[in-house]
Amino acid sequence: MKKKIFIQILLLLLILLLFFFIYQKYFKEMPEKRNLTIKQENVKNENKLINITYESIDQAGRKYIINAETGTLDNDKPEIIYMSDVKAKIILLDKSVIYINSLNAEYNNVNYDTKFENNIELRFLENEIHCNNLNIFFKDNLLEAYKNLTYKNSDIIMKADKVEINLLTKNSKIFNFNENKVQIKKKANGNN
Repeated sequence: MKKKIFIQILLLLLILLLFFFIYQKYFKEMPEKRNLTIKQENVKNENKLINITYESIDQAGRKYIINAETGTLDNDKPEIIYMSDVKAKIILLDKSVIYINSLNAEYNNVNYDTKFENNIELRFLENEIHCNNLNIFFKDNLLEAYKNLTYKNSDIIMKADKVEINLLTKNSKIFNFNENKVQIKKKANGNN
């Protein structure tokens, strides 16, 4: 009789433990995580930041890391940081990584939206984009690149006006607003 009660209690505990793990994994809402590592100094009444690193994980589970040599806080908009010599990386849900380098960026430390400017290089899998402007809108799951845009992959080199990439599906749209200036070069043997 005691053996039977012991087995029933053990089974009940296992079931409760199983429910707990299922709840933790699938139903408990993950809070956004943010880490900030900065060195701050005041220069002529403006806040100048040196060696900035922001790390965040959005509710979808993507990780966003942005580093900059320097940054300046906007006194009128405290959520905006103007950065220079910027390196960013977005780790998507499937663990693939988008790498972005630029000379300048405007980073919003509330919603993580970032506007990169000047000498931008984006690398993702076998794709490479060079352009003057690139915006990331996390709420819309959208990355858009434009101005003096060159798109390269293993097969082609293409000049375009704008590229949009959906951060969830990884589908991209390439726009050319003036059909006369479309330039597509096929690579010979995949090397050029």
